[in-house]
Amino acid sequence: MAALELQLTDLTYTYPDAQSPALDQLTWAVRRGEFVVLAGRSGCGKSTLLRAMNGLVPEFYGGTIAGSARFRNALLSDFAERKIARHIGMVFQDPEKQLVMSEVEREIAFGLENLQVPQAEMRRRVAEVMAFFDLTDLRRQKTADLSGGEKQKVAIASVMALQPDVLLLDEPTSQLDPGTAQEILDLIKRLNEELGLTVILVEQRLDRVLHLADRVTAMDGGRIEYDGDPAGFATYAAECRPELLPPVTRLFVAAELPERPLTVKAARQIVAEQLRPEEPAFAVERKSSLFARLRDRWGQKRAEEQAALRALGVSFAYPGEDEVLKELTLQIDRGTITTILGANGAGKSTLLRHFIALLKPSAGAVEVEGRATASLDPADLAGTVGYLSQNPSDYLFHDTLWQECQFSREMVGLPTEGEAAEREISAVLDSLGLLGHKDRNPRDLSGGERQRAALAAVLVQHPKLLLLDEPTRGLDAGQKDNLGRYLRDYVQRGGTVVLITHDVEFAAEHAHFAVLIDDGAVAAAGTPQEMFARGMFYAPQIGRVFRGVSAGDVITLEDGVNILTKKERSL
Repeated sequence: MAALELQLTDLTYTYPDAQSPALDQLTWAVRRGEFVVLAGRSGCGKSTLLRAMNGLVPEFYGGTIAGSARFRNALLSDFAERKIARHIGMVFQDPEKQLVMSEVEREIAFGLENLQVPQAEMRRRVAEVMAFFDLTDLRRQKTADLSGGEKQKVAIASVMALQPDVLLLDEPTSQLDPGTAQEILDLIKRLNEELGLTVILVEQRLDRVLHLADRVTAMDGGRIEYDGDPAGFATYAAECRPELLPPVTRLFVAAELPERPLTVKAARQIVAEQLRPEEPAFAVERKSSLFARLRDRWGQKRAEEQAALRALGVSFAYPGEDEVLKELTLQIDRGTITTILGANGAGKSTLLRHFIALLKPSAGAVEVEGRATASLDPADLAGTVGYLSQNPSDYLFHDTLWQECQFSREMVGLPTEGEAAEREISAVLDSLGLLGHKDRNPRDLSGGERQRAALAAVLVQHPKLLLLDEPTRGLDAGQKDNLGRYLRDYVQRGGTVVLITHDVEFAAEHAHFAVLIDDGAVAAAGTPQEMFARGMFYAPQIGRVFRGVSAGDVITLEDGVNILTKKERSL
């Protein structure tokens, strides 16, 4: 049996001014060469646990700590910070915050320079990691010009140049498109299998990583609730934490079937045995008229008065760069949820910034509620358009979450005091699971909680249009369900939602329309049924389970459950 790599004993840690500990008498160990996935709801202590294992708490964050944390039986507190970095490397959620140098090669060498590694050794290590991560052609590239996936690879490569024994990763794929996310995870698995690296990975999208893990540790309230193999985790989550279930497992639980598959392959084998080829797809028949109406609505030439947002032949380039948007034309109707998908760097966020008048097209025109944005400033759209960027920290600078919400309403002329204002703010915070944190400093919240806090600051303005850039990042499945319900209710009350996401499952469940942007233009658009049922990378796990196995197209949990339960009733 492999020796212990990391060992925590009765570890309790409390952030400054926090009312309760983030880690509560936690005892846990990881063996050399293990690949461990940390699971749990947002705010349960996963990221804090990573920080405790590389000495960031309490040294960097402050607060109080008790118990012990050891690396190979030596107390972490006895290590100098530079010496910890030689053994334990960490990659954070946002790679941009981890990149400090202007060029790729210099970024990879930066940590080695700080450790005073001899120049000859430094050159060898830099060359090795650039080759391993396929970054050689980017050595002179400016880090600011890299795509999201390239930035994440550079962040991991810069840590691996230090040749650590342990790699800690905090949601490394949360901002990546499906194809790039799989590439990053494959690289991490290679590091574990080929180099013997111990990997501890935090991830909300468990469907991406459970099949890679040797062990899964599930946390709640700063304590460990489950610690064992992935198969046992599926049983535990089904009984105790259904919000943690990956989509394919949730399908079988919802259909009340005894199996608990973790992968699409395993689920397909079971479904193929359950279904007869001649059996009709019940869910698709039930929904066919609805999707026909949506398809007709999308295909016909819609009257301009239906448009909430229009981009007409829009082209745009940042100074000194190639065009990001290329004669892009798109119309978003009122009263819909439209999701925009595409690879990192395709132009999605740039398009959203045009709809809020933060950017102006170099050619073409953008209209918001019939108003051309060429002569508008973002302030002119305040109260009409609510915009959430990818970085929640841009929105959070008051002492309490409640004050953030009050300030946000004040900016658009809404009342901040009184019974009606308190009721509206409370309703938004409660829908996002944040009401219990209303008096906390937003900067003390977890990554997922900060994401929801920034979203709350936008939602309390009650704008006509909601533009959301990666709103599901850092959210667990239960929180995504709550967000989806809120957005559907918002649309029913007359609102319009446009959201950028790499979360195909969320888009399939909640969007009315989906748009795929590629190389600065609209590559495809239609209903989720049309867009995802035959997609490969842009396809939900439920769709992949039933593709070629059942008649018709299946993309949502409800579709899959209806097919499986109809089959069960017919037996």
